[in-house]
Amino acid sequence: MIHGVYANKASFHSVEFTTGLNMVVADRSAVSTEKDTRNGLGKSALIEIIDFCLGSSATSGKGLCIEPLADWAFTLDLTLAGNRVRITRSIAAPNRIVIDGETTAWIEQPDSDHQSGEKVFNLDRWKNVLGWTLFDLPRSIDTQKYKPSYRSLVSYFVRRGIDAYADPFRHFRQQKTWDIQVNTAYLLGLNWEYGSQWQVLKDREEALKALAQSIATGAMEGIVGSVGELEAERIQLETQVEEERVALESFKVHPQYERIQIEADQATANIHNLTNKNVSDRRRLARYGEAVTEEKPPEVSSIEALYQETGLVFPDAVKRTLAEAKEFHAQIIRNRKAFLEAEIERLENTIKEREDEIRALTESRAQTLVILRTHGALQEMTALQDRHARTVSNLQRAKNQISTLKDINTQRRDLKTSKSNLVKVAERDHEQRRELWSTAVRVFNDNSQALYKAPGRLAIDIDETGFKYSIDIQRSGSEGIAKMKVFCFDLMLLQILSSRDRAIDFLIHDSLMYDGVDSRQTALALERANTITSSLGGQYICAMNSDMIPMSEFSDDFDFETHVRLKLTDDDPSGSLLGIRFERPSK
Repeated sequence: MIHGVYANKASFHSVEFTTGLNMVVADRSAVSTEKDTRNGLGKSALIEIIDFCLGSSATSGKGLCIEPLADWAFTLDLTLAGNRVRITRSIAAPNRIVIDGETTAWIEQPDSDHQSGEKVFNLDRWKNVLGWTLFDLPRSIDTQKYKPSYRSLVSYFVRRGIDAYADPFRHFRQQKTWDIQVNTAYLLGLNWEYGSQWQVLKDREEALKALAQSIATGAMEGIVGSVGELEAERIQLETQVEEERVALESFKVHPQYERIQIEADQATANIHNLTNKNVSDRRRLARYGEAVTEEKPPEVSSIEALYQETGLVFPDAVKRTLAEAKEFHAQIIRNRKAFLEAEIERLENTIKEREDEIRALTESRAQTLVILRTHGALQEMTALQDRHARTVSNLQRAKNQISTLKDINTQRRDLKTSKSNLVKVAERDHEQRRELWSTAVRVFNDNSQALYKAPGRLAIDIDETGFKYSIDIQRSGSEGIAKMKVFCFDLMLLQILSSRDRAIDFLIHDSLMYDGVDSRQTALALERANTITSSLGGQYICAMNSDMIPMSEFSDDFDFETHVRLKLTDDDPSGSLLGIRFERPSK
């Protein structure tokens, strides 16, 4: 229970609360707009201060953590697990919670500040204490990824901001589905761990979808086609790997392979050269043979005619006789024939020598080619090994891709089975807890019937996506009735938690709770909250503008003024909660 709220500034309007209904009324006369950056009267700020002391985040430049309030500190007087204490949290040091009072019954004990002697918690430990005292949160769930959290749980009882009043199961707009399922299940007494398991399955499903999408779009390198297509590629690669393996095993490397190959190439060149020369010499030999055969001495008559012509032209120079001329010509013929016969013999010998050399080169080259056919160069073997390694790598890649796709398919089937099994188990557990959630349904119905003379309906279902919560109140659809769904739900939570050993015993709403609500329902809601919390020994704290108070709608025996704990006015700055005027940072 919250007994009071205080601050370290004299201008602050302290407020004290009791059991039952506790109203903080803001009486406005000045006209302001949503764009007004001046501080308001402080009814919403009071809820923000309470939430600040209950461990809300402290973000510089937002909420209370602004420059004009830098030297402020706020104190909350409350009872936790049977110990009444005062806790103080300052704007300047929001991670330091000062405790004044006995804490022996708490799950954690504060540290002692060696300089000041004060008992202190850091913010995380303070939230652990609050989670245990207000919601009986155990420490054993710390290892689970998706679990109830103190700050999410308490936000159903200290709603802040317009989005917190739009949906009974959601206290801020971006609240995750799993957070709603898990924390609501915990508050209703359901097995919240099923909600956690559903989210784990959803994570797996999203991961599989992302993986499948990556494969479909080609973002995952290499995986193309179906399992069947990849299996065909695998078989082809296995055949190629085997062929390359056999080739490698039979491959022989000759240490002088390159030199031998050069010798073989040189022998081939020499053979071609010798063959060409023989072809040329054989042509010459043929011409010489023809010349020897056709070579004949000149006719005697021809010589004599030539001689006479010469004597006529050169009478004084003719010195030789005709016999000498004939002999000269005969000698020329003999010399030419001897030369041709000698050349023929030489060419025949040269051709024969070349043929012998060609045969020797051919035999040597044949032996060399045998070596080249049965052996290989080292670089050839290296290239073959590299090609084989690439083929083996491609085969392994194909196997991995097949394994990945099969694993995806297997996980999809397993995921479907896990979902089905989880639903079955959760449904059995849900049935076993019928008494617990039936109580919640009945209490909610009672609350809604008190406002609308007809019971609403709180439905708690289970499907493959997890817990499904819904609320229906007859004539629902208007903003006012939607807000009353939140009121009935929150009050129901306070009622069912009251039976637990350690449970929150206060509920706090802003005037946003009643914005747009029919005045008759507003009056009934405030009276209902007072009746329920008074019977439970708890409290309902509500901040409301004076023009929203339905004074004419209250029951004759209900004295609203006796429940007003603080009135704020805008006559001058001193009438506001903080008692000062300051400029808020522009949004």
